[in-house]
Amino acid sequence: MTPHIPTRTDDHKRGRVPVQTRLEETTVRLEQAESQLRDVVARLDQTESTLQLLERTVHAVARQSDVSIGGPCNRCEQSYLLIVDGIMQCPTCGYRRSI
Repeated sequence: MTPHIPTRTDDHKRGRVPVQTRLEETTVRLEQAESQLRDVVARLDQTESTLQLLERTVHAVARQSDVSIGGPCNRCEQSYLLIVDGIMQCPTCGYRRSI
């Protein structure tokens, strides 16, 4: 059992907050931060799972369409290059180059 810590009557007049109150406020903030962190981790896990599904799907569609997926576009860095019939092309910025 935690002993009761009496507060001085003039503490509130001086704007001081009792130690016990500050400790409780800090505990509440820590619990809120932990909850937010758990939520972010759950969202990150879901996003990673969705990204893996999309990557597999894009690769399968490319394979069936006789398209290869290259590295990121050096020009815009917004998309991977698509390689079709010896030509690399960025679907975002339209950059094209023969290989």
